[in-house]
Amino acid sequence: MTADSAPDVLVRPGECHVWTARAVSVSPDRLRLLDDRERRVYESLLRPGERALYLTAHALLRLVLGEALGRDPAGLVFAAGPHGKPYLEDAPVEFSLSHSGERVAVALTSGTPVGVDVERVTRPAELPLPVLSEEERVAFDRVPGPERAAAFTAYWVRKEAVLKATGEGLRVDPARLTVSAPDRPARLIGWRGRNDVQPHRTVRLYDLDAGEDYRGAVALLGGGAHRIVRRTVSSVRC
Repeated sequence: MTADSAPDVLVRPGECHVWTARAVSVSPDRLRLLDDRERRVYESLLRPGERALYLTAHALLRLVLGEALGRDPAGLVFAAGPHGKPYLEDAPVEFSLSHSGERVAVALTSGTPVGVDVERVTRPAELPLPVLSEEERVAFDRVPGPERAAAFTAYWVRKEAVLKATGEGLRVDPARLTVSAPDRPARLIGWRGRNDVQPHRTVRLYDLDAGEDYRGAVALLGGGAHRIVRRTVSSVRC
């Protein structure tokens, strides 16, 4: 990636760009992109796969932002919002980061609050069904057994994308949100406990093709529909 593109050229209003990458063997020299806190987190991870995933995710985020802003990726300084959502104080961009299994996703907009989530479909002995709302449970109970893990994951990424966009994260019980069934276009249907159906501003919710055995979603707050621009990164080069 280069660092010579202005943000209004890279991501235009009404667009949301989503980069996805696979975390494979990543050279430790990419650590030069990270700040001291990020390096400490990296060093605390014991498994090579966990280290590769973390380094790929945070290096990709910095490279994407550096290219958008025409700045040195290693020099970016992140601040945290009231609920811990990271942001850049001196940049008119919004972004979100997610990683799971061997997949990384970074979403970037020109000032529209955004949340992205990607999750690997796993098949535990028991799914954490209490995170589903009553309406979602009714639809989920009709899903055939072999398809239940993927369906549950689709519910989960849609909910988490919304909560990441608002900045509240899992401080909010996901069961308070109701999203559309996995076989329907992604949509936030309701939010129990809010004064209105949608939180704060209109929520636009989109599914992402995150690869085989993965599910992904991106949520945007306010304004009209966005064009989702998918960018696949084969390797994180510095």
